[in-house]
Amino acid sequence: MKTRFFLTLFAIAMLFQAKAQDHQHSLTCGHDHVLQHLALKNDGFQQAMQANLKAAAKNAQDQSKSATVYQIPVVFHVVYNTEEQNLPDEVFEDQIEILTEDFRRLNENASETREIFQDIAGDAEIEFYLATEDPDGNPTNGINRVETDRPGFELDLFSDEITLDEVKFEETGGTPSWGIEYLNIWVCNIQDGLFGQIFGFAYPPNGAANWEGFFDVIGDDITGVVIHYTAVGSNNPSASEDGFDVNDGGRTLTHEVGHFLGLRHIWGDAFFDGCSTDDGISDTPDAAAGANYICDYTLDDCTDDALPNMIENYMDYNEDDCFNMFTQEQVDIMRFNLENYREELIEGQIVSVEESRISDFNIFPNPTSGAMTIESDESMVGEKVEILNQLGQTLQTLVLESTSKSINVDIPAGIYWIRIGSLAPQRFVRW
Repeated sequence: MKTRFFLTLFAIAMLFQAKAQDHQHSLTCGHDHVLQHLALKNDGFQQAMQANLKAAAKNAQDQSKSATVYQIPVVFHVVYNTEEQNLPDEVFEDQIEILTEDFRRLNENASETREIFQDIAGDAEIEFYLATEDPDGNPTNGINRVETDRPGFELDLFSDEITLDEVKFEETGGTPSWGIEYLNIWVCNIQDGLFGQIFGFAYPPNGAANWEGFFDVIGDDITGVVIHYTAVGSNNPSASEDGFDVNDGGRTLTHEVGHFLGLRHIWGDAFFDGCSTDDGISDTPDAAAGANYICDYTLDDCTDDALPNMIENYMDYNEDDCFNMFTQEQVDIMRFNLENYREELIEGQIVSVEESRISDFNIFPNPTSGAMTIESDESMVGEKVEILNQLGQTLQTLVLESTSKSINVDIPAGIYWIRIGSLAPQRFVRW
């Protein structure tokens, strides 16, 4: 029973809002309630948890930094009961762009990271794309839509089972995983429960040291993320249906994918006082608790720590517009867990985007405001150049007339790909 209760709220990261309308007091996390319950029921729970955190940090620090840029295929399982829940394709395309920007530190508000934290802000060198092939080898746009007769799915905190996993099985009104070769993200109506409206949760990796010993092995059929349909993307037409506007920037999924790759909350998931508890990562300052969705740069509630609260960290609880960074040690842990415990997502990826540019072609500046230069060798002169969106659709074409070609990409801001002839495409960002 101990391991099942722990899994319910600790191994899964959950964001919820209570029904009151005062953000400062109502936006909290149900995660903390069960942690406190476990601490009271199980002697030594907190001490063992802290030991595991330190082991996880050491594992990551022992890894040398890789130059490989990993690209993760994503499938959104849209389990809907109403048209409002059946979000349009462009919402998921937008969400993929946000994930990649946040994990590559290409987010527009990266410059808002306070100077005291600029030197430790990290590029995870992890990118995301909508899957182009389903498990049977058929073409797909990475969006799997399934209509259900259930009005929603609820997390029952007092059940021995994780009841939100019902969205992952046909027999309970959901749809199955496409397998661990994909980042499976179930989008559904998460019904509010005893503690309010949950926005999302994610299972951590099996074997990750900072979770070891506290839960049963997580099956491949339930591995992934579940997210409330109102919290997807920054262009969501249903965003206002949850009654809040602080979660409309697509950062809920950035937070949850951080948990999926093994990160903990920056205040160490403290039972009572985060100043005496740690997340196992030395470059995230101590904090007494989450920022509670208030973007307050004056927060500095641990007097023994010389640094202020890192409220801009994606693993805090805050307004989406306030988030803008992972730390370098958080990056190290995510990459360690990806390479060792979620390796199926990146099998065969042995050459980085930066390395491939040396032998193929180079594009700069990247990011760009519109004007770009393509440099290549003589063998590519005369080849067709294509500008592609995240779905692989061609938006713009031209011919490479020389080894140094200046072009203007007349497309909206976002993440795109450029391809010359049959060469592998390269990603670029249009600001």
